[in-house]
Amino acid sequence: MRRIVFLGLLVAATASAQHRVTLDLDRTVQLATDSSLAAQKYQSVFDASRYGYLSWQASRKPQFTLESTPVNYERYMTQRYLSAEDIDVYRQQRMLYSQAGISASQTMERWGGQFYGSTQLGYLRTFGDDNQTQFMTIPIAVGYKQELLFYNPLKWARKIEPLKLARAEKELAYDIEATSEEAVERFFALALAQDQQRMAEEYLQSCDTIYAIAERRFRIASIPKAELSILELEKTNAQTTLANARLARQRAMQELATYLGMDRRTDISLVIPTVVQNLRIDAADAIQHARENNPTYIESQQTTAEARRDAEKARVEKNLSLSLDASIGLNQVADRFPDAYRRLLSQDMASITLSIPLKDWGKRKNAYFAARSTVEAAERAEQETARDTELDVALTVADFNERQSIVENAQRALTIAEDAYAQTLQRFIRAQADAYDLSLAQSHWQTARQNQIASLQNYWLAYYHLRRLTLYDYQHHQVIQHGSRH
Repeated sequence: MRRIVFLGLLVAATASAQHRVTLDLDRTVQLATDSSLAAQKYQSVFDASRYGYLSWQASRKPQFTLESTPVNYERYMTQRYLSAEDIDVYRQQRMLYSQAGISASQTMERWGGQFYGSTQLGYLRTFGDDNQTQFMTIPIAVGYKQELLFYNPLKWARKIEPLKLARAEKELAYDIEATSEEAVERFFALALAQDQQRMAEEYLQSCDTIYAIAERRFRIASIPKAELSILELEKTNAQTTLANARLARQRAMQELATYLGMDRRTDISLVIPTVVQNLRIDAADAIQHARENNPTYIESQQTTAEARRDAEKARVEKNLSLSLDASIGLNQVADRFPDAYRRLLSQDMASITLSIPLKDWGKRKNAYFAARSTVEAAERAEQETARDTELDVALTVADFNERQSIVENAQRALTIAEDAYAQTLQRFIRAQADAYDLSLAQSHWQTARQNQIASLQNYWLAYYHLRRLTLYDYQHHQVIQHGSRH
């Protein structure tokens, strides 16, 4: 007895703890795009690209760096030459060194070079037979360096980096729309499971009623034993079908709840959507939206731009490479700190680096030909991507526009099947139809109900697939955006 009471309390506690929610399709999609693990993963991927873009933007601004060696102490043996004795000897040397400097740099995107400047201060103290203290200063030094063969990586970065961010933004929206499609599939999987359970419950009630009627007829010899046995078998099968339907609904409900970030024990009831009345999409408009928003277009543009950049670099470097680095400044060394900033001396540096391959067996030439072939392949791949995407959009538009009439036909078929079953049931009660006729009408009714939900599922899947391909909301007439520039 105690065990029965305990189990009853446990069941009651579980039922009370189970959270109940009612979801329509819009709310389901919203939860999927906001709370699902997949959506959070895509947001993290986008954040990595966004921070990479911000890092590049920051690199275009002046860069300031402090470099310092606060303390460097060394004690070691060093070789010395004693001229009075004309011999080399080893002496112990001790040294304390400290240095600090500030450097600044600014890239010049127009030319592809870099201005730089610095200021430094160093202190050196040696210990030994002759202790010595020195201060070394570079109050100011400025310079400029760049490649001289007209390849400007900064110009290409200014073109490619915004494409990377735009691609990341569109890929975020594209991937999150994929979670919307997944949510729609799981929503209608539960809708089908719930309707199957509802049909199984209704069918079991119908079987109970029909079997009770058949038993009364059998007692008065109105129907044979075989027909009563068939109806009993139908009732038993209906009980099994209902048990399986409940398990299937529970599984579908847990899968949807888990995907939406809910407790898997959440009891979900669904509001089945209808079609959007008078929503017909023009294929040309959809293709234009895809060209403007689909990330595959931007990816192709980025790939082509990177291939052209590499080809230009290979073309410039296939014969020779030439670079310039020049700087001017002031410096001084003194035993006293104030003197290190007096009577400053000039510090100048200029260098031109030239590299000419004398014999590389065609290495640079073939590298250029390979880069040029990569450009041609990228351009053809860009055309192929555009063709395939536009075909996918056109086919999806045609599929979606046709789906509305399919849903309407499925609804009419359901109405007819419901009427036919109701009439057959009444005829069976009046002994004007047999068990086979009733079972056939029941089967047609169940099939029509499943087809009606399936037609709605295909309609909304086509709609959300088109949304993903074009990243455009056709109900609210606006571009779909999930990322933003910060």
